[in-house]
Amino acid sequence: MPNSKQPGNALVYGIRPQKPGMYLGLFHGRDSPHEAMIGWGFDGPALGPLKHVHTTYACSMNVEFTSLSDAHMLTGSNDTFLELKLDGDLLCFDGKLYGDWTVYWVSPEECFRPPDTFRQNTRPNDLRRQAKPIPWDEDS
Repeated sequence: MPNSKQPGNALVYGIRPQKPGMYLGLFHGRDSPHEAMIGWGFDGPALGPLKHVHTTYACSMNVEFTSLSDAHMLTGSNDTFLELKLDGDLLCFDGKLYGDWTVYWVSPEECFRPPDTFRQNTRPNDLRRQAKPIPWDEDS
């Protein structure tokens, strides 16, 4: 199972990312293919933003990150391409297995707090940008 090196910084699927773009969300996680599941397992990472997701003959999945900095943070690799293997019907990432995955889009509007129109003092917004969407520094 070749997997990522440092996924500890990965977003968790189900939590809205800070950057707009396409993401691969992994969920219904387990530690081994024969694990007796109690409930739906655990939520995995949300990998992205991505340029593309490509599956070949249901045996591997290739993704390409939009920026090298995101790829490095999520995988520990200095390459924007990542190959994920399948173990039967489970997708492998960082030594964990996921029974479900989804590709989804996060629009720029979802990442930005709407402007304050009724407050005298605007709220601090360290995690989101108030201006119209512009490319992030590390994406250029």
